[in-house]
Amino acid sequence: MNHLHRRDALRLGGAAVATSLAVACVPSAPAQPTPAAVPASGPLPTYLPPSGGPKPDFLSSDPRITQGFINYPTPVKTWTAAPPGSGGTLNVFVPAYYPQPTARDQDPTWKAVEQALNSTVNMIITAMADYSTRLQVVMAGNDLPDTIHIVGTVANLISPQFVDSQCADLSPYLSGDAARDYPNLAAIPGYAYQGAGGIFNNRLYGIPIQRYLPAFWFFRNSDIWDAEIGADVAPKDAADFKKILQQLNRPQESRWAIGNSANGPASGSMYGLISFLEMFGAPNAWSLDSSGKLVRDRETDQYKAAISYMKDLMGSGLYPPDFQTAGDSRSAFIAGRFVVSTEAFGNGWNDFWRRGLQQTPQRHYTIVGPFAADASLKPQHYLTAGTVAYNVLKKGSPDRVREVLRILNYLAAPFGSEEDLLLTYGLRDQDFSMDANGNPIPSQQGLLNAGYVPWQYLAHRPYAWYQSDLPGYAKAAFDVEQTLVGIGVTNPTVGLHSATQAKNAASEQAFYDGLADLLFNRRPFSDYDQLVSDWRTSVGDTIRQEYLSEIQHKG
Repeated sequence: MNHLHRRDALRLGGAAVATSLAVACVPSAPAQPTPAAVPASGPLPTYLPPSGGPKPDFLSSDPRITQGFINYPTPVKTWTAAPPGSGGTLNVFVPAYYPQPTARDQDPTWKAVEQALNSTVNMIITAMADYSTRLQVVMAGNDLPDTIHIVGTVANLISPQFVDSQCADLSPYLSGDAARDYPNLAAIPGYAYQGAGGIFNNRLYGIPIQRYLPAFWFFRNSDIWDAEIGADVAPKDAADFKKILQQLNRPQESRWAIGNSANGPASGSMYGLISFLEMFGAPNAWSLDSSGKLVRDRETDQYKAAISYMKDLMGSGLYPPDFQTAGDSRSAFIAGRFVVSTEAFGNGWNDFWRRGLQQTPQRHYTIVGPFAADASLKPQHYLTAGTVAYNVLKKGSPDRVREVLRILNYLAAPFGSEEDLLLTYGLRDQDFSMDANGNPIPSQQGLLNAGYVPWQYLAHRPYAWYQSDLPGYAKAAFDVEQTLVGIGVTNPTVGLHSATQAKNAASEQAFYDGLADLLFNRRPFSDYDQLVSDWRTSVGDTIRQEYLSEIQHKG
């Protein structure tokens, strides 16, 4: 029996799942916060639109759209106040997103950042595999670090009781216009603050690490599609998409139309299911109607129709014969084994864009034009939470909380600033050199001294489209993002908390294993309704009530 990898099933369960520049000037004497104050508009900071800093090559007034740069701009100094720290120590707990950096005591770049901050920064950098266990030890201790990084894999460990008793309530400092004292943090769009999960009981505790909103959709090998289907051709509906796939399918040449497996970073979770759900108009994980009814995607006819359609495509020989057991389908897509693949926008796209250029002949990729299964309906795209993690602060005096926020405000310096250049690339001529177009080129030692030090996971500016080694990428990503955000639908439970949802891995796995049995004729398709019923009984209805409780509390 083919079983989904747990990480893929959980990613689908959660994923069915704007960049701005701000002058980093901090007023020298921010007002004393009132601990009980939360603006009537809620705990989100007042968004400060871009001001100052280098001008992007691609700019939208919509904060949901990421700014883009063809080359790294001439660095601009944006921090005009005194250093943010008071000469003390900042202790942080953060996972290892990268290989281990140069040790602090041996890293001159780390010391240069500390000098700019006027603060010693001690980092406990823990392997991601051990992060959950180590975090629980840290949380049980008597003295928390000053900041704790909360990534999705450990989010279920953070409870309202923990943040209320141990973490700083940031509402008095960042909610509403109070955020004007920390303009770089206020330049992070509100959807990221909401979506990160760092709001508890309508109080703000978490500072998000923001990312772009689009996620998975169908990408195409544009060399083949454009030559055989037409560069400007998008499917009209589900029937037309199947017809196009049949036209692209050439098994006699060892080339198939579509090929997502259940494994690897390109799976889109379970054979590319996310894109089919978008295509058939299923909710983005959950839908909430005007009457307050909360419905999970799998409870809808659209979800069931998407599974039926996938089953038909698989039975029509449009996937490679080994796709049920194949490994990383992205590598097979890049190798030209199939033409259409559910892939990740953003960092995923620049990965297979770059790897495609390394092929002989080179291969190029872009999205399939958005379409709906029914031509009379508007296409849709699932928007993410716009964030990958958040950081909480240790509870402390107002002066200490303000100091840590000033440091994080510095670390969120805008793209293209002198501060961001130091934090991202390190020291010129030591850690990186500049090419003829002014793009920083890091050395291997520079990656160890700067790039691998997780400054950007303590606080970070909004994301920017910038890949100087991929000519055309920033403009393409900027254009596609506007297309996908323009048809975007949100998940109404993003940023809310359900203890059952956070711990229901076994029930999710059982549901997706059941779907695989339906797709591959190990169970009759008529069993679909029973799968949904089993999920409702085991965890679904409890999750629904937990989310509804939070929604009603917010209202």
